[in-house]
Amino acid sequence: MVTLPKPAEGHAAIEAVPGAAVDVVEAFRDASLAAGYKERQRRPVVSRHDPSVRYTNSTISVLKPLLAGGVRERAFLVQPALRLRNLDHVRRTGAMSPFGCSFMSFGALGPTGDAPRLSALARDLLVDGLGLAPGDVRLRVLAEDRDLIEAGIEAGLAVAPERSPEGFRHVFGMPGVTGRNANIALRGPRGWADVANVIVIEESGQPIGVELAFGVNMVLVQAMSLAHPVLAGPATAAVRHGVSDLTALDALSSATVLAMEGLRPVARGRGQNYRALLRLLGERIAGPAERWQPAAEAVAAAEERLRRHASPPGEDVVELSPGETAAKLLADWRQAG
Repeated sequence: MVTLPKPAEGHAAIEAVPGAAVDVVEAFRDASLAAGYKERQRRPVVSRHDPSVRYTNSTISVLKPLLAGGVRERAFLVQPALRLRNLDHVRRTGAMSPFGCSFMSFGALGPTGDAPRLSALARDLLVDGLGLAPGDVRLRVLAEDRDLIEAGIEAGLAVAPERSPEGFRHVFGMPGVTGRNANIALRGPRGWADVANVIVIEESGQPIGVELAFGVNMVLVQAMSLAHPVLAGPATAAVRHGVSDLTALDALSSATVLAMEGLRPVARGRGQNYRALLRLLGERIAGPAERWQPAAEAVAAAEERLRRHASPPGEDVVELSPGETAAKLLADWRQAG
């Protein structure tokens, strides 16, 4: 068992994040292997394997092929991921959202009937693996989903039934495939927040598998009482180099992820998103690129360090080194204007 750092402030919290993120990933790997799940290879963040998404936005994006005909094996994955909801939010409102774009996702997929096993895996990770108090972990579930309630009870989780269906239904981007989810919540100094889902996946109303879905950032925000999920990932490496604006940190870390995979800042497609992140970064950090070069190098190194603890890369994963990534970021920022 590892013990996550106690809530701290300022540089003490910042310095603790990289090691704590690795601890979460390794504790999940240990719990998954102990529960009988086999690790799969990760795929690129710039999605080349799932035509329904531009970017790999969760572990299920990679594990979707296992759903065909019903899940027959138990698999887990630690996968770098990207969702653009914060970029969209900033464009729309000019303000930071409660979420960041880039994060390390981790999760597992099992056959129909694995809800108790995956609920227990989540409990084992949080309580036995990370040393969180059992009373600070609970399962929020729609009262009508009796199977998920029973799975939580069997796993030894405190269960909190709720009446409103909002937040308890899931869409997978596949025709006819939906999910009924229970939400695993952690209590931190600021109260309760959801950090994971146990999802019964259904096709045309019939169960075909069960998914457990986590994000490293959300676990650390609650466990370490961090101010925002962006500060729970590689972006926090830029803080010690003078970058404190959350929007700039998110733009820098998200652009780093795309630069690491060789994306170009062009006018259309995925490159358009990369260019938008670079321009946002330029708006939020005044001055020449050299001013934030140390921050870019630090974030690229932190991203590469965390990826060393992700699942083994597949053959289609091509990633630049931290130095190459930072150099590309600066060159692309100048090109993006």
